Parts: sequence; C-alpha cells; structure tokens
Amino acid sequence: MPDKSHIEIESPGINVAVVTKDANGWKFLLLRRAEKESYPGFWGFLTGGRENGESVPQIAVRELKEETGLAPQKLWATEYVFQFYEPTVDKIWILPVIVAVVSSGSKVRLSPENSEFRWLTAKDAQKKVLWKNLQKALKDIEEELKIYPAPNWVELAF
Repeated sequence: MPDKSHIEIESPGINVAVVTKDANGWKFLLLRRAEKESYPGFWGFLTGGRENGESVPQIAVRELKEETGLAPQKLWATEYVFQFYEPTVDKIWILPVIVAVVSSGSKVRLSPENSEFRWLTAKDAQKKVLWKNLQKALKDIEEELKIYPAPNWVELAF
C-alpha cells in the first residue's frame, strides 16, 4: 500500500489589522510589500513571525514597532484566521488576525519590508487588496468596530 503523506500545516506568525479612529471614523493601515520581500507590491495588513518563543501579543507589539514605529493602545484577538497554501514552502499556513488600535495622528515610520502605507476606510482598503479572505476580514472588522469593542473579541494583555 502506498505511503500517504499529508500537506503540512503551519502557523508561522500573525496578521495585524492596525486601526485608528479619527473625526471621520475608523481607518485601517494598509502596507505595500517592498520589491525584495515575498508578495512584492501587494497591499495588506502588517504580518510577522514568532521569535524566541514570543506570545502572540508580544509578536504584535514587536512587529508593529519594527515595521511601522507604532505602539498599540489596545490589542484584540478576533475570530479570524487567514488560511492559504504557501507555495514557497509547500505548506498550508494559518495566521490569526489581531486588531491593534493605535492613537489617532500616530506617525508611521516604515521599515524596508514595506514601500508604502495608507490609512483607508474599510471600503477603500477592500479595493486595494487582492485576497478575498482579506477583503472579507476588512468588511467584518469594520462592522465589529461599529460596536467597539466587539463582544466576540478578546483583549490581549501586553
């Protein structure tokens, strides 16, 4: 009987939906991947991987500071996970989506991992991103921000 192996499933890190609220409502921070990075030119949420046994909140805080120079006021675990096949490693990746709230007027300082950023409404952000799961998450998180904090979110200590 042939040996049947499975496609590996890995959770190498997280996605962070960085949001702020100004006089016109909630805005999402979208980052454009630099040309030398994976998925060059693609717009999306902040991403990051675990280092030295970090917890998810620690990953979010570190990556937020490294990639944007921002610090969260609040971190929230959501029910969302992005799952997709990553061909560069021949694995299925599963990444939890964390919401990071930052203060209005925070100044973004990009790391070399990203080439541009935009603060956008969910509707405008949906037009910039290509992945359907990210478009859906933007729509759903926007709905949940209307009753901030959403009752299905869990606040993360950091």
